[in-house]
Amino acid sequence: MKNIFCLLLLCYGQLHAQRDSTLTLQACQQQAREHFPYLQQQQIIESITALQLKNTRNSYLPQLELNAQATYQSEVTRIPIELPNFTFGLIPKDQYRATIDVKQLIYDGGTNKQTQKVQQAQQLVEQQKLELNQLQVKQQVTQTYFNALLWSEHIQASEQLVAEMKQRIEKMSVGVQNGAILESNVDLLKAELLKSEQQLFEANTGKSTAIKILRLLTGMEISEGVRLEKPSPQVSEDLVVNNRPEMRLFSLQTEALQVQDKLTATRNMPKLSAFFQGGVGRPGLNMLDNEFKMFYFTGLRLNWNFWNWHAQRNDRQVIALQEKNVQKQTETFELTTRSQLLQQQAEINNYAAAIQRDASIVSLRTKVKNVSANQLDNGAITVHDYLTDLYNETQAKIQYKTHEIQWIYAQINYQITKGN
Repeated sequence: MKNIFCLLLLCYGQLHAQRDSTLTLQACQQQAREHFPYLQQQQIIESITALQLKNTRNSYLPQLELNAQATYQSEVTRIPIELPNFTFGLIPKDQYRATIDVKQLIYDGGTNKQTQKVQQAQQLVEQQKLELNQLQVKQQVTQTYFNALLWSEHIQASEQLVAEMKQRIEKMSVGVQNGAILESNVDLLKAELLKSEQQLFEANTGKSTAIKILRLLTGMEISEGVRLEKPSPQVSEDLVVNNRPEMRLFSLQTEALQVQDKLTATRNMPKLSAFFQGGVGRPGLNMLDNEFKMFYFTGLRLNWNFWNWHAQRNDRQVIALQEKNVQKQTETFELTTRSQLLQQQAEINNYAAAIQRDASIVSLRTKVKNVSANQLDNGAITVHDYLTDLYNETQAKIQYKTHEIQWIYAQINYQITKGN
């Protein structure tokens, strides 16, 4: 029995702690970054690049090749000379050869080195593209978090409204029993109470949905009763967008094109390699010997494609145009993003002004509602008039809290737009 009591106490403590726990936007953003397969994708890209680099470096290792062939030809070389007591051997029409070829690259004009740099630059570009996906996740998490905050404020306002209606119904029910108040007035309040409870249910459903989405995005175990902490307002009015992942991507793409240009410049450089071929064949190197013989030869080979009809020049011009295109994309992005920041600044200022007005409106609506409550107690106004003032007060509170959260969200979103 004692063990059961301890277990129940422990469960209650865990549930109570879960209900009173606090969740922050920063924690959600960080968990979402770790939850999405971002790191795994980074590792995959690194593994791909490592294999590409290994293959590129291997081009400086000896290359071995096994070749074999059997041929039959319709005619062979003959020596039309007849000597006394001597006969020239006939070259066979069926010939066979099996060889092992070894090639060793000595100098490639810098192609290998530049190829590795291109592969490394492409790795950085691909990894930076993942940051764009992370930005979208961050924006989605932030929007969902603030949706949950808005629903929390709706819940709080609706709970206050329901509580006040219940108190009013309880108070007026006494008047009905005493014959001082018509029962229809209480029925009207009860009907409006059901309506308010329905709105409270919808608000709870909205928050529950937002919490479920946060669970999905972050992989966190978030309880329905978690307390969402309001982020601190972040005031900043500059239009600097250098921290955006797109800007970093444009820079890396430009660097990758510059490295690609250097690689293209090595295309027409001379290539020097050593080679060795050894094997067996009939005939061997001596074409007049009709027997299978071992043979080999070795040497150096120079390849120099010194004329390719301006293909290299054209390719470098293409790369130069691609660099200009990236530059224009950068300029367009900066203009578009700065324009977006200006619009967001206007939204922040509008919400700030609305909050000041909302605070005054809430104060006035509360005073009017309190007067209406006293007048209702004295029979000076109808229940309908009181409900109108009560709803106006509740709506003013909701609007005030909504604008406050939208003001904070606009500032957070402003920082995200800047890349912070």
